[in-house]
Amino acid sequence: MSLPWDQLQPLLRAAAAGAPEAREQLVAACYDDVRARVHRELEGDFRRRHRWILPLFSTHDVVHEVLVAVVQDLADTDFAGKEPFFAYLGTLVQHRLLDAVRFHEAARRDVRKQTPEPTQGLGALAADQREATPTLAASLAERAGLVRDALAELPERQRRLLELRLLEGETYPRIRDALGYASEETARQACVEAQARLLVKLRAKGLGGTRG
Repeated sequence: MSLPWDQLQPLLRAAAAGAPEAREQLVAACYDDVRARVHRELEGDFRRRHRWILPLFSTHDVVHEVLVAVVQDLADTDFAGKEPFFAYLGTLVQHRLLDAVRFHEAARRDVRKQTPEPTQGLGALAADQREATPTLAASLAERAGLVRDALAELPERQRRLLELRLLEGETYPRIRDALGYASEETARQACVEAQARLLVKLRAKGLGGTRG
């Protein structure tokens, strides 16, 4: 749902004032643009440094739920226009995701660190920003576990195909050779089918939804 700036401004003011309906409408109006910005900026970084999150990241749920949390915290309504406002939202979502991923990975390296159990998904971010990162990181860990469980339910060849493509960033020629597909196009089609099966399993586990 794309809205001009003169329609977004009253939504922004109402959302900043705490109106739930305005917050929902603002998220819906901003989601597609913010998602595109965040994916453009973070997918390469995740592929290089945080490959474990790529299947989760590709479901788009992460961006949506962090955007919901960002909009809930909005206070400033002084933006020069639609583009600066969307850029601001995209930056906040990126930073929260990166902070949460880094926190989670640091916790995994430090067995003495305990992270709280998630209770309400990625949207359960505390108002105190000092608590937001651990909470989000715990939820990311839970969802990453669901992705791993769903992958484990696939046939071995499909599972390895998705691991090569989504987690290791391999090219289709490399996947063709590694898994014995007849051609690059066959490998590509098999990947599409495997991703579709994975998405069905993720939805059955309550992850993925219908967005994106």
